[in-house]
Amino acid sequence: MSTTFEKANYYNFDKIYSMNGVYNFVVGLRGVGKSYGKKVKCVRAAIEKGHEFIYLRRYKDELKSAKSSFFDDFLDEFPDYDFKVQGEYAMYSHRKLRDEKKRPWHKMGYFLCLSQGQSVKSRPFPLVRHIIFDEFILEKGMTRYLPSEAEVFTNFFNTVDRSKDKTRAWFLANAVSIDNPYFIKYGIEPKASEEWIKKYNGFVVCHFPDPEKFKEQVYATRFGQFINESDPEYTAYAVGNAFKDNHNNLLARKLPNAGYVFSLETKSGTFSIWRDWVENKWYIQEARPKQELLYTILPEKMSEGKKLLFYTDKQLQVLRAGFKSENVYFDKPKTRNAFLQIFTR
Repeated sequence: MSTTFEKANYYNFDKIYSMNGVYNFVVGLRGVGKSYGKKVKCVRAAIEKGHEFIYLRRYKDELKSAKSSFFDDFLDEFPDYDFKVQGEYAMYSHRKLRDEKKRPWHKMGYFLCLSQGQSVKSRPFPLVRHIIFDEFILEKGMTRYLPSEAEVFTNFFNTVDRSKDKTRAWFLANAVSIDNPYFIKYGIEPKASEEWIKKYNGFVVCHFPDPEKFKEQVYATRFGQFINESDPEYTAYAVGNAFKDNHNNLLARKLPNAGYVFSLETKSGTFSIWRDWVENKWYIQEARPKQELLYTILPEKMSEGKKLLFYTDKQLQVLRAGFKSENVYFDKPKTRNAFLQIFTR
């Protein structure tokens, strides 16, 4: 069986291909060649089989920069072919045809952005077999996620696939944050003990590569030695595949004497809120009681039996005060990250 890394430690997609997932996530190990490996596979499939691909980014500005250098890093893999970007299309032609007056160029892929997904809703993509969504997790300080982004992507995917089960999506990113629309939507919770996660009967497949082999390569360089000694936090993220917001700070189990207060619907899910009045501690949990008092901070989610709660309302003010006093605890990182957005608003 193929190892996770090919020569020069580039990521090898053979194993995840064999798992036959539809939404495939490969996350972590900065600089290990995830994008490189997937682009090479897609270009080879286009030349040999006529399969097309879509290279997807979130916004137009991101896409413009990425497509201008799309072919630069793997030209040596295809010495007999020339490549070019023509508008939104990725094109190829055999080098032996360079001298022809009307040299034939063949379309093999599309460069599209998710924010303009509505514009392709009526277009057919009968030959597209793969969607590469590169850098689907945002780095800190970059642009925002789209509203309801996971649903936007699913609509885009359905436009391309047309319910024919011919298309596979590839979500590629560094281990930046577990607080992203896709992990939240599909309940993906990375753990150090689990390299592979399968969800929804194998429709979703996630790989968080073991960094140990890659570490050897990085630490053999002067840069690797430098960051390991000077910036352990960055090393854990860039080399050790550690998500910055997947730590154990403020995590604690709810004590039995804590009483239920209410439940709150957020962008990241709905959580139950409990209070230990003796110790004056709050506990926020993903598990919910059968009977609950339900609030939402999302105006569009208001319904009978679910009241809208504003950030300035007393319930959240009291909870925020408890957090400032270091008296609020969470059952898991996902829960904590959801409420940090509320407390620091």
